[in-house]
Amino acid sequence: MATGTPPTRDRQHRVLPVAEFTAGLPKHVVSASLLLADPRGRLLMLHQAHPYPGHPPWWQPPGGLADPGERPYGTALRELAEETGLVPARALRLLAVDHRSAAGGWPPVIDFCFDAGVLPAGTAVALSAEHDQAAWRTPAGWWPRLQPEQRAWFAAVCRSPATAGVLYLHDGLEHAGTARPATRSAGDPAPERHD
Repeated sequence: MATGTPPTRDRQHRVLPVAEFTAGLPKHVVSASLLLADPRGRLLMLHQAHPYPGHPPWWQPPGGLADPGERPYGTALRELAEETGLVPARALRLLAVDHRSAAGGWPPVIDFCFDAGVLPAGTAVALSAEHDQAAWRTPAGWWPRLQPEQRAWFAAVCRSPATAGVLYLHDGLEHAGTARPATRSAGDPAPERHD
């Protein structure tokens, strides 16, 4: 029977210690990947010498998992240097953020994909022991070599023109209306806040 009186709580609200509170938060893995082109528009991909648990060896752009406390931009630069011996010719530009659902025993992954620009023709790649091949191909040339679960992500980041905003992806799939301009001009409306 409704009396118009708000329900009472059976217990008092208590503030949890930080460690107890954070122990219950979801766990995610952060990774970074890079698209690196040559003057002919071909993209660099590396072939894994040893597969990740739950995956076959496959072709992938340079990149990898963040070290503890490492920021995605630093992860991208470190992985590029470790896997290829390369340093980008310019500052990295964020192309996409992809929230990948937990699958195959892996926790959810948040991947930051960066545009690393264009390297001069003939730039040598010094592979780490993690990879057994490096190759430069057009996006169309890479398509048949990709695993099915890579294709949506690869298509999305390859479609992102140099002047576009950052793509927001879920499991490699774009969400309509989520790309935002990277910069605003004076007449543009202020970005929406979601806090």
